[in-house]
Amino acid sequence: MRELVELYFKQAGEIMASLEKAITGNAVGDVNHLAHKLAGSSLACGMSAVVPSLRRLEGAAKSGHLIGARESMADVSEQMKVIRRRVQDYLLGYPPTRKTE
Repeated sequence: MRELVELYFKQAGEIMASLEKAITGNAVGDVNHLAHKLAGSSLACGMSAVVPSLRRLEGAAKSGHLIGARESMADVSEQMKVIRRRVQDYLLGYPPTRKTE
């Protein structure tokens, strides 16, 4: 589970950095694609708190504009911080297991 969580947060961070660039560059198609991608992976991993903000980004991009995108992205960033803290707190209760060969 730890490996999956680490992979999720690594990939989410990369997607979020790309989303920031796409918003700054007003790349509507990229914002749509990246918001959709991160929303899907977040749902698949049970990190659903971040999804509403991502759906707002996706919806704006589908409408052909990025009105409110910076605010939605700020919400995404804040939610990701909360999710990361909660997951880390949860995992503290479960010591790492040793791999058996």
